[in-house]
Amino acid sequence: MMTCDFIDLPRQEHYLNIIVSDTKLALPCWVITPIPSTQSALLTNIEPTIDQNTFEGNFSPVLTPVIRVKNDLSNAVSYAMDQSWLMTGAIGAGLVLSSSLLDKSADNFFASHSQNRWLDSVNNIGNVLVPLVAFSGAAVFALDNDPVRSRTGYAALEAGSAALMVSTGIKYVTGRARPYAALGNNHFEPFAGSAKAGTDGFPSGHTIIVWSVLTPFAEEYDAPWLYGVAALTNLARVGSRNHWISDTVAGSLLGYGIGKVFWESSRAANSKSPKFSIDRQSMTLTWELP
Repeated sequence: MMTCDFIDLPRQEHYLNIIVSDTKLALPCWVITPIPSTQSALLTNIEPTIDQNTFEGNFSPVLTPVIRVKNDLSNAVSYAMDQSWLMTGAIGAGLVLSSSLLDKSADNFFASHSQNRWLDSVNNIGNVLVPLVAFSGAAVFALDNDPVRSRTGYAALEAGSAALMVSTGIKYVTGRARPYAALGNNHFEPFAGSAKAGTDGFPSGHTIIVWSVLTPFAEEYDAPWLYGVAALTNLARVGSRNHWISDTVAGSLLGYGIGKVFWESSRAANSKSPKFSIDRQSMTLTWELP
């Protein structure tokens, strides 16, 4: 049995009498359950769908950012472990190996055009502007009152942070030489990537982070053009001779995968949030349990 007591009764009465609109309505309530650990949990209304006679919406517990991030990470790990990655990994490895055939020719091209003003502008955009705007935009969305934008912003920031840790670990293990080190694209010094300058090239850290941050927004809002924006970072990292093409391809694939995992897991968790409905005769609160 579950009981919901409204805190703001005057505003509830005004709504039921159609004095205030749904956009001005706030229906926080205390939920009392037989389980002591969940008693008196303050819930806030989100994503309402309302007509003149019925109020419906989803509720989620008020969580601190730390607890929310902890839950999101747990959900993302669980979601990732439930997926089959064998075929995806094989395709990704094939794409990275195929792109490595272009490593030297692309680097030679950009080395010979290093003084090109157009290339210099693209490098500045992809290396600085795109990552900065991506992270800043995700932070703004995370703080938004709209639950969908907030959820997507959190997923993007969490994916970007996870991508940073993943890329740092892989760089250290592989120890691949960067183009400017003049050691060739086949030079690897495993477990020296963080100790020796120029041997931390695989994968591209800028690329994996940008792709992981932009993927949740591209998927949530059906905006594939955002992948084109992310690709500017690929071009800039190769154009500035910080990475081989295959470094950036690996970064794109890993970033996309990480971003997709955090986006999918956040949507799955949100779909299980408490659902509330109220009309002039009754009130119902349902909660899908694990």
